[in-house]
Amino acid sequence: MKNKLDQVDFNILSILAEDAQTPYTEVAKTLIISPGTVHTRIKKMREMGLILGASLNLDYTVMGWNFTAFLGIYLTKITLYKQVIENLIKIREVVKVHHVTGKYDIFIKMHTRDSIHYREIYQDAILTVEGIKGVDSFISVEQNLTRHIDLSG
Repeated sequence: MKNKLDQVDFNILSILAEDAQTPYTEVAKTLIISPGTVHTRIKKMREMGLILGASLNLDYTVMGWNFTAFLGIYLTKITLYKQVIENLIKIREVVKVHHVTGKYDIFIKMHTRDSIHYREIYQDAILTVEGIKGVDSFISVEQNLTRHIDLSG
């Protein structure tokens, strides 16, 4: 069972996906298993590379970052994707970068304080990245869901 996952593992993951700070004892109580089992299973999943860490879910609007945009990026040459991604990662407002198939070559998510801040980052940082041919922007008007896949079932 060293590198195999079973339903207990998936149930542990489902609980932690809701709140990564849930104490092992609470996970154990919910699943009617021992805290030691939870600890051992989580250690195994970390060693497998399945659990990469824990992160915070932030509400950027509370901090005044009220503008979220998604950008579909076209490259001058697809072979430049690694170089372009490396440069996009350096832009602090960029929070997700995907190399994708379909209409675009790269798809990113970014947060800015407002539309003026967005325009500055768009014009001065993104459009100046060598290898970018064009960009389609999509402005988020409301986020309705953030979740992980429910693995408990």
